[in-house]
Amino acid sequence: MENQPTTFSVQWVREETSQMRLISLNSGKVWSFIPGQVAILRLEGVGESYYAIASAPEDKVGMEFLIHEGAGVSKALFEIKKGALVQAKGPVGKGFPIDSYCGRDFIMAAVGSAVAPLRSVLRSISRRRSDFKKVTLIYGVRHPDEFAFPGEVAEWRKSNIEVIQIVSRPEGTSWTGKSGHVQSQFGEVIRGLNKPIAMICGMKPMLEQSRQELVRLGLAEADILTNF
Repeated sequence: MENQPTTFSVQWVREETSQMRLISLNSGKVWSFIPGQVAILRLEGVGESYYAIASAPEDKVGMEFLIHEGAGVSKALFEIKKGALVQAKGPVGKGFPIDSYCGRDFIMAAVGSAVAPLRSVLRSISRRRSDFKKVTLIYGVRHPDEFAFPGEVAEWRKSNIEVIQIVSRPEGTSWTGKSGHVQSQFGEVIRGLNKPIAMICGMKPMLEQSRQELVRLGLAEADILTNF
Protein backbone atom coordinates (compact mmCIF):
# COMPACT_ATOMS: atom_id res chain seq x y z
CA MET A 1 0.00 0.00 0.00
CA GLU A 2 1.24 3.47 -0.90
CA ASN A 3 1.49 5.87 2.04
CA GLN A 4 0.58 8.98 0.07
CA PRO A 5 -2.99 9.24 -1.26
CA THR A 6 -3.63 9.57 -4.98
CA THR A 7 -6.10 12.22 -6.16
CA PHE A 8 -8.64 10.85 -8.64
CA SER A 9 -11.38 12.57 -10.58
CA VAL A 10 -14.79 11.05 -11.22
CA GLN A 11 -15.03 10.06 -14.90
CA TRP A 12 -18.61 8.87 -14.87
CA VAL A 13 -21.40 7.61 -12.62
CA ARG A 14 -23.74 4.76 -13.60
CA GLU A 15 -26.88 3.74 -11.75
CA GLU A 16 -26.99 -0.01 -11.04
CA THR A 17 -30.06 -0.09 -8.79
CA SER A 18 -32.09 2.53 -6.96
CA GLN A 19 -29.63 2.22 -4.05
CA MET A 20 -26.35 1.42 -5.81
CA ARG A 21 -24.20 3.37 -8.25
CA LEU A 22 -20.97 2.47 -10.01
CA ILE A 23 -18.40 5.26 -10.12
CA SER A 24 -15.26 5.37 -12.26
CA LEU A 25 -12.19 7.18 -10.90
CA ASN A 26 -9.10 8.11 -12.92
CA SER A 27 -5.86 9.84 -11.99
CA GLY A 28 -3.69 8.94 -14.96
CA LYS A 29 -1.85 6.58 -12.62
CA VAL A 30 -2.48 2.85 -12.92
CA TRP A 31 -2.62 0.94 -9.64
CA SER A 32 -1.27 -2.59 -9.41
CA PHE A 33 -3.65 -4.73 -7.38
CA ILE A 34 -5.04 -8.23 -6.87
CA PRO A 35 -8.68 -8.83 -7.89
CA GLY A 36 -10.86 -8.30 -4.83
CA GLN A 37 -8.59 -5.86 -3.03
CA VAL A 38 -9.88 -2.69 -1.39
CA ALA A 39 -9.13 1.03 -1.53
CA ILE A 40 -9.59 3.68 1.14
CA LEU A 41 -11.59 6.50 -0.45
CA ARG A 42 -11.55 9.95 1.13
CA LEU A 43 -13.63 13.04 0.47
CA GLU A 44 -12.42 16.39 1.77
CA GLY A 45 -14.57 17.57 4.65
CA VAL A 46 -16.50 14.28 4.84
CA GLY A 47 -14.13 11.49 5.84
CA GLU A 48 -12.88 8.18 4.50
CA SER A 49 -14.00 4.57 4.25
CA TYR A 50 -13.11 1.24 2.64
CA TYR A 51 -14.52 0.16 -0.74
CA ALA A 52 -13.74 -2.91 -2.82
CA ILE A 53 -12.30 -2.26 -6.27
CA ALA A 54 -14.96 -3.50 -8.68
CA SER A 55 -12.84 -3.28 -11.83
CA ALA A 56 -10.12 -5.75 -12.85
CA PRO A 57 -6.37 -5.09 -12.81
CA GLU A 58 -6.41 -5.61 -16.58
CA ASP A 59 -8.92 -2.79 -17.15
CA LYS A 60 -6.10 -0.22 -16.93
CA VAL A 61 -8.34 2.84 -17.47
CA GLY A 62 -9.08 4.06 -13.96
CA MET A 63 -10.82 2.07 -11.22
CA GLU A 64 -14.48 1.41 -10.53
CA PHE A 65 -16.32 1.21 -7.22
CA LEU A 66 -19.85 0.08 -6.38
CA ILE A 67 -21.35 2.51 -3.88
CA HIS A 68 -24.38 1.61 -1.77
CA GLU A 69 -26.41 4.57 -0.60
CA GLY A 70 -25.81 5.15 3.09
CA ALA A 71 -24.55 7.79 5.49
CA GLY A 72 -21.36 9.82 5.66
CA VAL A 73 -18.82 8.96 2.95
CA SER A 74 -21.15 6.46 1.30
CA LYS A 75 -23.90 9.07 0.99
CA ALA A 76 -21.47 11.62 -0.46
CA LEU A 77 -20.03 9.14 -2.96
CA PHE A 78 -23.51 7.96 -3.95
CA GLU A 79 -24.42 11.55 -4.79
CA ILE A 80 -21.07 12.46 -6.39
CA LYS A 81 -20.92 14.05 -9.85
CA LYS A 82 -18.57 13.78 -12.80
CA GLY A 83 -15.43 15.86 -12.29
CA ALA A 84 -15.45 15.73 -8.49
CA LEU A 85 -12.17 14.86 -6.75
CA VAL A 86 -11.66 11.80 -4.57
CA GLN A 87 -8.51 10.80 -2.72
CA ALA A 88 -7.59 7.13 -2.50
CA LYS A 89 -5.03 5.02 -0.67
CA GLY A 90 -4.35 1.36 -1.26
CA PRO A 91 -4.65 -1.31 -2.26
CA VAL A 92 -5.32 -3.11 1.03
CA GLY A 93 -6.58 -6.57 1.94
CA LYS A 94 -5.69 -10.03 0.67
CA GLY A 95 -7.85 -9.92 -2.41
CA PHE A 96 -8.35 -13.13 -4.36
CA PRO A 97 -5.00 -14.28 -5.79
CA ILE A 98 -6.52 -16.24 -8.66
CA ASP A 99 -3.15 -16.67 -10.38
CA SER A 100 -2.31 -19.16 -7.62
CA TYR A 101 -5.27 -21.34 -8.60
CA CYS A 102 -4.99 -21.72 -12.36
CA GLY A 103 -6.60 -24.94 -13.56
CA ARG A 104 -9.01 -25.10 -10.60
CA ASP A 105 -12.81 -24.87 -10.40
CA PHE A 106 -14.20 -21.73 -8.72
CA ILE A 107 -17.34 -21.27 -6.64
CA MET A 108 -18.06 -17.60 -5.93
CA ALA A 109 -20.83 -16.39 -3.63
CA ALA A 110 -21.90 -12.86 -2.72
CA VAL A 111 -24.88 -10.98 -1.38
CA GLY A 112 -25.95 -7.43 -2.18
CA SER A 113 -23.23 -4.88 -2.87
CA ALA A 114 -20.59 -7.40 -1.73
CA VAL A 115 -20.60 -8.64 -5.32
CA ALA A 116 -18.21 -5.75 -6.13
CA PRO A 117 -14.92 -7.56 -5.36
CA LEU A 118 -16.15 -10.64 -7.23
CA ARG A 119 -16.90 -8.48 -10.27
CA SER A 120 -13.18 -7.70 -10.27
CA VAL A 121 -12.46 -11.45 -10.30
CA LEU A 122 -15.03 -12.13 -13.03
CA ARG A 123 -13.66 -9.43 -15.30
CA SER A 124 -10.14 -10.75 -14.84
CA ILE A 125 -11.18 -14.37 -15.48
CA SER A 126 -13.13 -13.38 -18.60
CA ARG A 127 -9.95 -12.05 -20.19
CA ARG A 128 -8.17 -15.41 -19.77
CA ARG A 129 -10.98 -17.87 -19.38
CA SER A 130 -8.90 -20.86 -20.52
CA ASP A 131 -6.70 -20.55 -17.41
CA PHE A 132 -9.52 -21.82 -15.21
CA LYS A 133 -11.99 -24.69 -15.23
CA LYS A 134 -15.64 -24.40 -14.19
CA VAL A 135 -16.57 -21.01 -12.72
CA THR A 136 -19.87 -20.42 -10.93
CA LEU A 137 -21.18 -17.22 -9.34
CA ILE A 138 -24.03 -17.45 -6.82
CA TYR A 139 -25.40 -13.94 -6.32
CA GLY A 140 -28.10 -13.29 -3.74
CA VAL A 141 -30.22 -10.24 -2.90
CA ARG A 142 -33.31 -9.62 -0.82
CA HIS A 143 -35.53 -8.29 -3.59
CA PRO A 144 -35.37 -8.85 -7.38
CA ASP A 145 -34.66 -5.20 -8.19
CA GLU A 146 -31.48 -5.19 -6.08
CA PHE A 147 -29.18 -7.07 -8.48
CA ALA A 148 -26.23 -4.90 -9.53
CA PHE A 149 -24.61 -5.23 -12.95
CA PRO A 150 -27.74 -6.54 -14.72
CA GLY A 151 -26.26 -5.61 -18.09
CA GLU A 152 -23.10 -7.64 -17.45
CA VAL A 153 -24.61 -10.99 -16.46
CA ALA A 154 -25.10 -11.96 -20.11
CA GLU A 155 -21.44 -11.12 -20.82
CA TRP A 156 -20.28 -13.33 -17.96
CA ARG A 157 -22.41 -16.17 -19.24
CA LYS A 158 -20.94 -15.72 -22.74
CA SER A 159 -17.55 -16.24 -21.11
CA ASN A 160 -18.75 -19.66 -19.94
CA ILE A 161 -19.33 -18.50 -16.38
CA GLU A 162 -22.43 -19.93 -14.71
CA VAL A 163 -24.44 -17.24 -12.92
CA ILE A 164 -27.07 -18.26 -10.36
CA GLN A 165 -29.24 -15.42 -9.09
CA ILE A 166 -31.27 -16.02 -5.94
CA VAL A 167 -33.72 -13.84 -4.01
CA SER A 168 -34.33 -14.23 -0.27
CA ARG A 169 -37.57 -12.21 -0.10
CA PRO A 170 -39.49 -12.77 -3.34
CA GLU A 171 -42.94 -12.42 -1.73
CA GLY A 172 -45.17 -9.92 -3.50
CA THR A 173 -42.95 -9.72 -6.58
CA SER A 174 -43.02 -11.32 -10.02
CA TRP A 175 -39.77 -13.21 -9.36
CA THR A 176 -39.90 -16.79 -10.70
CA GLY A 177 -36.24 -17.73 -10.23
CA LYS A 178 -34.51 -19.35 -7.28
CA SER A 179 -35.41 -18.19 -3.79
CA GLY A 180 -33.61 -18.57 -0.48
CA HIS A 181 -30.02 -17.90 0.50
CA VAL A 182 -26.80 -18.42 -1.42
CA GLN A 183 -25.71 -21.22 0.93
CA SER A 184 -28.65 -23.35 -0.24
CA GLN A 185 -27.04 -23.63 -3.68
CA PHE A 186 -23.62 -24.92 -2.61
CA GLY A 187 -24.58 -28.57 -2.56
CA GLU A 188 -25.79 -28.60 -6.15
CA VAL A 189 -22.96 -26.44 -7.47
CA ILE A 190 -20.19 -28.42 -5.81
CA ARG A 191 -21.37 -31.74 -7.19
CA GLY A 192 -18.86 -33.17 -9.65
CA LEU A 193 -16.16 -30.57 -9.00
CA ASN A 194 -12.61 -31.57 -8.14
CA LYS A 195 -11.16 -29.63 -5.18
CA PRO A 196 -12.85 -26.30 -5.98
CA ILE A 197 -11.77 -22.96 -4.60
CA ALA A 198 -14.54 -20.96 -2.94
CA MET A 199 -14.57 -17.16 -2.78
CA ILE A 200 -17.23 -15.64 -0.51
CA CYS A 201 -18.19 -12.00 0.10
CA GLY A 202 -20.81 -10.58 2.43
CA MET A 203 -21.58 -9.60 5.99
CA LYS A 204 -20.08 -11.64 8.84
CA PRO A 205 -23.11 -13.92 9.44
CA MET A 206 -23.24 -14.84 5.73
CA LEU A 207 -19.51 -15.54 5.70
CA GLU A 208 -19.72 -17.77 8.77
CA GLN A 209 -22.75 -19.70 7.50
CA SER A 210 -21.21 -20.13 4.06
CA ARG A 211 -17.95 -21.36 5.51
CA GLN A 212 -19.72 -23.89 7.73
CA GLU A 213 -21.79 -25.22 4.83
CA LEU A 214 -18.80 -25.49 2.49
CA VAL A 215 -16.78 -27.37 5.13
CA ARG A 216 -19.74 -29.67 5.70
CA LEU A 217 -19.75 -30.39 1.97
CA GLY A 218 -16.09 -31.36 2.07
CA LEU A 219 -14.09 -28.22 1.25
CA ALA A 220 -10.89 -27.64 3.17
CA GLU A 221 -10.73 -24.45 5.22
CA ALA A 222 -7.69 -23.36 3.17
CA ASP A 223 -9.78 -23.52 -0.01
CA ILE A 224 -12.40 -21.06 1.27
CA LEU A 225 -11.23 -17.50 0.62
CA THR A 226 -12.38 -14.06 1.72
CA ASN A 227 -10.89 -10.89 0.28
CA PHE A 228 -10.16 -9.00 3.50
